Amino acid sequence: MKIHNKKVSFVLRILVGLAFMASAILKYISIEIFDLYIFEHNLFSISVTETLTRMLIAAELVLGIMLIFNICAKLAYYATLSLLVAFTLYLIILPCCFDVDITNCHCFGEAVIFNRTESIIKNIILLLCLLFVSPKFSTFRKWEIWILITLSIITLSILMLINAPNYLYSMVRKEKTQIDMPMYKSALLNSNKEEEFTHGKQLICMYSVGCKFCKRAALKLHLILKNNQLPEDNVKAVFWGGTPDSIVNKFFSEQRIPLPEYTTFRVDTFLFITDGRRPVILFSDNGTIVHSESYVTLSEKAVVGFLNGDR
Repeated sequence: MKIHNKKVSFVLRILVGLAFMASAILKYISIEIFDLYIFEHNLFSISVTETLTRMLIAAELVLGIMLIFNICAKLAYYATLSLLVAFTLYLIILPCCFDVDITNCHCFGEAVIFNRTESIIKNIILLLCLLFVSPKFSTFRKWEIWILITLSIITLSILMLINAPNYLYSMVRKEKTQIDMPMYKSALLNSNKEEEFTHGKQLICMYSVGCKFCKRAALKLHLILKNNQLPEDNVKAVFWGGTPDSIVNKFFSEQRIPLPEYTTFRVDTFLFITDGRRPVILFSDNGTIVHSESYVTLSEKAVVGFLNGDR
């Protein structure tokens, strides 16, 4: 039975291409969240993860462009087919092999929330669309391969530059947050939590409940500890005064993070200590702050090395 019609093939090819482009763009808009979602699988280090996510997004974007503009039609068709099959198989085995949140599989980033089942259905629909798409209606021209190579290099370069992986950003920007140590020690003493916050090696996280980067830092730190089998009780948190306990609980629970021991500082004191920046993660060795990091510069190597006694 003949299932390929030139007009139908054209329309469905464009639709699949647009779906791939939308998927790539929406993932990239919330790239930090996508990075952490992939990192949660505990397959790669955070630095490798940040590189691979951008490569995956670049591949989706290039495939979408190839399908829409009919570049290297046969290669684009089979690459798209293979990627959809791979994504679908991954979603099928996801709950059996990985301890990750399946309420959002990040097919379209944070803009369109698809759970695991909805994502599988979406992939099956796209695969059915591909059944009616045929590369036989296109003629391959040798110069198309050069367009593909150039497009791939430019796309990946742009994605790596516009929202660079944190390890690249940290290499370019060396600035460090200046901590007002006398004020920090005074505020900690007044909080009646000095003993708990100065015993052994601690990561003291200065957060604001309304700061999206604080939430990402909390999740990033949680995943680093989880992936490296490090205890959560090494983490303490500081919020500014007036923050209700219920809001603090929600700050952690909505990201499935165990509630750490925490205290509060006055707002003006908090901001003076951190020079107005947040989040700030303080590396405390028996009460002595030996190092500080921001969300961007916080690295897996630094956390693991510090808690394991390497620094």
